[in-house]
Amino acid sequence: MIVVGAGSGGSVTARRLLDAGLRVLLLEAGGHDRHLFIRAPAAFPKLFRSRFDWNLQTTPQPHADGRRFYWPRGRVLGGSSAINATIYIRGSRRDYDAWGDGWRWNDVLPAFRSLETYSGGASDTRGDHGPLPVGPRRASHPLSEAFVASAAQAMHIPHAATFNDGTLEGAALLESNHRNGERYSAFRAFLQPVLRHPNLTVLTDAQVLELLWDGPRVTGVRFRHAGRTLDAHAGGVALTAGVIQTPQLLMLSGIGPRRELQRLGIPVRVPLDGVGENLKDHLAVPVIFGSRVRSLDRVPETQALARYLWNRSGPLSSNVAEASAFTHARSGLDPAHDDPDLQFHFGPAYFRDHGAVSEPGNHFSVGPVLVDVHSSGRLTLASRDPLAPPVIDPNYLSDPRDLESLVNGVRQAREIAATGPLAALSTGEVLPGPGTRSDDLARHVRQESATLYHPTGTAALGDDGRAVTTRRLAVHGTRGLWVADASVMPNLIHANTNATAMMIGARAAGFITEDLTR
Repeated sequence: MIVVGAGSGGSVTARRLLDAGLRVLLLEAGGHDRHLFIRAPAAFPKLFRSRFDWNLQTTPQPHADGRRFYWPRGRVLGGSSAINATIYIRGSRRDYDAWGDGWRWNDVLPAFRSLETYSGGASDTRGDHGPLPVGPRRASHPLSEAFVASAAQAMHIPHAATFNDGTLEGAALLESNHRNGERYSAFRAFLQPVLRHPNLTVLTDAQVLELLWDGPRVTGVRFRHAGRTLDAHAGGVALTAGVIQTPQLLMLSGIGPRRELQRLGIPVRVPLDGVGENLKDHLAVPVIFGSRVRSLDRVPETQALARYLWNRSGPLSSNVAEASAFTHARSGLDPAHDDPDLQFHFGPAYFRDHGAVSEPGNHFSVGPVLVDVHSSGRLTLASRDPLAPPVIDPNYLSDPRDLESLVNGVRQAREIAATGPLAALSTGEVLPGPGTRSDDLARHVRQESATLYHPTGTAALGDDGRAVTTRRLAVHGTRGLWVADASVMPNLIHANTNATAMMIGARAAGFITEDLTR
């Protein structure tokens, strides 16, 4: 079996196939993950625009002042789970129930439980025998504790015990995939312990160019490695290259919208209009305040590094986004029946432009994130060159409901920061600034919003004419080809997506094993 991509879905898929007795060739376009900044959770912004990052850009977004949005995506063993903020949230029961047959909450919960060793022990919803360590961090910043109390008070929401039992409600410190102050990416958790297994071969810096065919059956892949173009054949191929590269590989191999393929002279093998469509992403807006206590980013770098090297403690052991709150902000939503449209990500630091911008002094960030997304975009090929990045158009803020949610989210962020213990620790609003009137907040959203790194949907599962995979994640119209990453999500969940990508990988491996051994 060939698995293309060693990210969240691919690492889990490869491990489960290996455990089922299959031989696995795992091809990763990026390199190794042996770097301190990957191990240290708070160092993730330093990985952006580095050799570990695909460093992608969207097309100019007309509803966001014509800006091109930077999209970091992991190009390394572990994929984006090696460069993200290690937030572990599964999504809500309603999210999965909306995916339909075979993917409802009760269908996916066993896979979620099997992935993890939860530090709080096993329960009806939590697992304690999985490879991935998850749970609360060893320590949280006092500002994060204050945020939880203030958000609960200001928004009239409960203190949540967890966001991983199928309900997205309230305010809480976030769970992370950490152990002893270190990141556990999907690759580190699932594959590093079995790298010497005789049935597993992992090749890094291996760029897959296209699929190989025998009639409707996929028989392998063509890839570049060590300066050579090679063909690898297998009984099946699982595409786990992510929301961008998976549809790109499908289209380069003749699977996709007929008009798009013909435009570039690519022979059409399987016309599937849904390839590259249904692209959705979570948008975040920075709302930043001055702090009376020292923030994470004000600890001198040498001191922070020394503490981390000594015993894996201090600022670098934080994941920066330490707490969250889920709220309803858009008019017409019913908390009794509708999932929240906003998820606040709180960080005891100045976090703007993906951490690339800093300001003197101490700060905290109360960032509203749009999680009930109505704007939908698409991904297309720029050329037949497999090394050329595709054209990414998320069509941000094209639906006015999304702008309404985020504008109201900025207002809610102000309320939270002006309430309870957080108010006592604040020295005032820094961004957008106290002089920014309510009617100017839409401009702030259009000028400052950024991806929260959660694109999904470009090879969606389902039964209708827009679906790319079946409900068992086999690509429609093909044999021997599956997709096992976040691109198969038919709807974007109302929370961070990394845990869901790993769940998809686990379920895909089960489907593949059953299909290959029939």
